[in-house]
Amino acid sequence: MTRTQLLWTLWIIGTLALAGVAGARIFVTGDRTAFLPGQTTGVHHQLEIACETCHTSKPFASTTKVRKDINKTCVTCHKDELKAADDSHPKKKFTPPRMAQFWDKVDGRFCTTCHSEHLPEVTLAGMVTIQGDYCVACHSEGEQDVRVNRASHADLTFDTCASSGCHNYHDNRALYEDFLVKHADSPWIAEDPVHAASAAARQRPKPDADAIRTYLAALPPAPEPHPQDEAIAHDWAGSAHAAADVGCASCHAPKSETAEEIAANWVESPDPQEICSSCHKAEAKTFRLGRHGTRTHPKLGKPRDAKHITRDVGWKADKELLAQLDAYLSDATPPPLMSTAEARVPLHAEAMGQELTCTTCHGPHKVDVVKAQVESCTSCHADDHSMAYEGSPHHQLWQAELAGDLPPGSGVTCATCHMPKEETSKGVVSNHNQNDTLRPNEKMIRPICMDCHGLRFAIDALADPDLVANNFAGQPSRTIESVDWAVRRVDQPDEGSNQ
Repeated sequence: MTRTQLLWTLWIIGTLALAGVAGARIFVTGDRTAFLPGQTTGVHHQLEIACETCHTSKPFASTTKVRKDINKTCVTCHKDELKAADDSHPKKKFTPPRMAQFWDKVDGRFCTTCHSEHLPEVTLAGMVTIQGDYCVACHSEGEQDVRVNRASHADLTFDTCASSGCHNYHDNRALYEDFLVKHADSPWIAEDPVHAASAAARQRPKPDADAIRTYLAALPPAPEPHPQDEAIAHDWAGSAHAAADVGCASCHAPKSETAEEIAANWVESPDPQEICSSCHKAEAKTFRLGRHGTRTHPKLGKPRDAKHITRDVGWKADKELLAQLDAYLSDATPPPLMSTAEARVPLHAEAMGQELTCTTCHGPHKVDVVKAQVESCTSCHADDHSMAYEGSPHHQLWQAELAGDLPPGSGVTCATCHMPKEETSKGVVSNHNQNDTLRPNEKMIRPICMDCHGLRFAIDALADPDLVANNFAGQPSRTIESVDWAVRRVDQPDEGSNQ
C-alpha cells in the first residue's frame, strides 16, 4: 500500500469513526446540545437538552411528518391558553379547501409557519419569525380587504395591525369591537377599585397572639423524636393550614395515622413539589405551564434509553452491553428544577443559584402574603418594571391595604397582575403561570386591569412602554384610537351580546 493510499484509508476510517460518534449522539443517546441549529427562544431554552419534548418523529421521517409532529407538540403545552383565549385564528379556520389559496402566503394550519424555533436572528416579540405585515396575506383582497370595509384603516400599513391596543393574532378578548363599544365610556378608574378574587382570598380573619397560644396549648405533644419548634408552631398555628387541620404529619409523614407510623415515616425536609401539589392541584398545574415550573411539565422529553433505541434498529444486545452503552453515552437531561442561574432576564446577584420550588416563594409554615406576593418577586427580578414597583401608585395602595386604611383587594401587588386569583366552585385559586397575562400584555385587561380601571385607560397604559417600565407612575403618553374607531363603526350592542 502506498503512502497516499494509507493516508486516504486512515482519513476514511477517522471520518467514519467521527460520524459514528456523532450519529450515536443524535440517534441513540447522549448530549446533543452541540447539534443545536440555533439558540432556543424564551422558556424553550429550559427544554433544549430534552429534544424529544418537541421532536417526537422517528429518525428519517418525512419532512411532512416531522412538521405535523412538531406542531402537535406546540398544542400540547399551549392548548389551554388558546382555549381560554377563544383563539381568533384556530387551525380549523385554515383547513377548508377554500383557504388553499392562502397556504403559500401564510399557512395558518401550522404553528411553525409563524413561530419557528432556533432562529434568534429573525425572532421578534412573541416568538414571531415572519415579517410583521403577515396580516396582508389574507386581509388585503376582496371581501377581506380591511381598507375597503373599514374607513379608519384606509391609510394604515399592514405592519401596524399587531400594534399595542389594536389586534392580537390569537387573543382578542379585550380588543374585539363589541367589547370596545360597550366599555368605551367607562371612567379611567372605577368607583370601587377592588380586585374581587384577591379581596375574597384576603378576608380570612387572622388569629391574634392569644388565640394562637390557646390553640397550641390544646394540641397533643409532637411525636417523638421530633420535638415541636416553638417559632415554627406559632407560624403554622396562624396559617390557613392550621385552619384546615393540616398538621405537621400531613406533610412530614403523609398517609401515616398512628404515632408509631408518624415517627417511623417522618421526613425532615419533604419534597415541596410533591407534597404541595398533592393538595394544591390547580396551582401546581398552572405552575408547570409558566417559566418558573416548565421543568416539571409532564410532557417533558424523557432521557433516551439504549435498550429502546437498539430494539428499534433490530439489534438485541445483552444487559451488560446495554449498561455499558448507557454509561458511556450518558444521555443528558435538564435539571429537575429551573434555577435562577439559567434565567435570561435581569436578576439581582444575590438571587442567583436558587432552584424554583413552592417554598422558594412561600414559607413552608407561615402564610406571609407580603413575601409571596411582593418580596419573592422583587428580591429576584431586577428589570426596570420590577425595580420601579416600590413607591409606585400600586405599591402605595398595597401599603394602605396592609395598614388597614383600604379594604382587602384594594392593593395591587406583583401577584395581582402576574399571578391573578380567580374564584372557582372550590374557592379562590391563584394562577401560578406567571406568563399567562404577560405577553401580549393586553391579555391582562379583562381579568385584571378592568377591576379598577376603564378600558380606554387600560389599553393606553399597556401600550406605553415607558409607563410600563416605571410601573405606571403617571398617565399614558399616547392614545390608542381603536376604541373611537369601533364606536364610529359599530352600534351599541343590545343586552345579551357577547360581552
